[in-house]
Amino acid sequence: MATSPEQIQTTEKRGYLHDITTAKGLAIFLVVFGHIVTGPSPADNEWYTVLRTTLYAFHMPFFIYLSGYIFFYTSSHVRARKNYGTFFLRRGERLLIPFILFGLLIIAGKHVAEHFIHVDNVAPNLMTDLVNLFWNTGQSAAKSVWYVFVLFEMTLLAVVALRIIPSPLPLFIIALPLSIFPMVPVLYLDRLLLFLPFFFFGGVAIMHQEKWVIWLDRYLWAFWLAFAGAIIVTRIVGNFHFSLIACGLTSIPALHGLCRLAWVQSVKLLDIFGRYSFPIYLFNTIAIGLAKGVMLLLMPWDGINFLIFLPVLLVAGVAGPIFVKAVLLRRVRYLDKITE
Repeated sequence: MATSPEQIQTTEKRGYLHDITTAKGLAIFLVVFGHIVTGPSPADNEWYTVLRTTLYAFHMPFFIYLSGYIFFYTSSHVRARKNYGTFFLRRGERLLIPFILFGLLIIAGKHVAEHFIHVDNVAPNLMTDLVNLFWNTGQSAAKSVWYVFVLFEMTLLAVVALRIIPSPLPLFIIALPLSIFPMVPVLYLDRLLLFLPFFFFGGVAIMHQEKWVIWLDRYLWAFWLAFAGAIIVTRIVGNFHFSLIACGLTSIPALHGLCRLAWVQSVKLLDIFGRYSFPIYLFNTIAIGLAKGVMLLLMPWDGINFLIFLPVLLVAGVAGPIFVKAVLLRRVRYLDKITE
């Protein structure tokens, strides 16, 4: 039976979702894999360029779907109505402060590190990068953490929109065509519109949660066929927006359904990655950048050498942030709180 908007609105606390933790673990692993190369690709490794281009057609739509799923599952929009001011302040502390703090850390770190090692995506002067953190965000030196700022915008927009249209389904339908409209890259508004449909799709899934999980379990094979077909077709067509919508939407039931399988949920690493997904997101590019810079002092990463760089940078991107969170940030209560 479908869950009505009214039922969604009255649900305050619900049970733990192991499949979502596993899915977050898979999603953050894909994010880290995509962040291994943020500048020019290593020569003679076209296979990685093709794989990365395909990955970028669906990994963030899936990640944002999970954010929307959790937002609606926990009835965040309902709790906001008790005190909008308190809700927005808490969301700001939860998302804006980490974004600003780690955005500044990334920018400052890049400008210091460029004197010693190779650094990608850094402006000629510090002031330009500070401005681009919020203004010309397409050129931000810290655009690897854009999701945190956009998620803040999405949650605020959702709270307001749901007061006018109290159901995620029409909001998803409205957001879908808006995602192809060009938008200036200021305050990440271009990415907000681009990925907003996937956030509301998470709400649609919660609205029909009982049927949704049954469909995921029963028709997983069909969802994977549709996902594979979307990847093949969009690689041929080559249209960015069509690719993102087709691959993004078909990836959601395919990957979510995959993470509901018992053998996938038994993979401990995915569970660990899921529990540490936020600090991994915040720190992975820093860890990857440091590891890459040091390794480039020893050898180039072109050709077959990239096969050495790839696993090292991947491990650095997931293990480094977990170490920082578990060993260092745990000792500072406030930093531990905002990176939880």
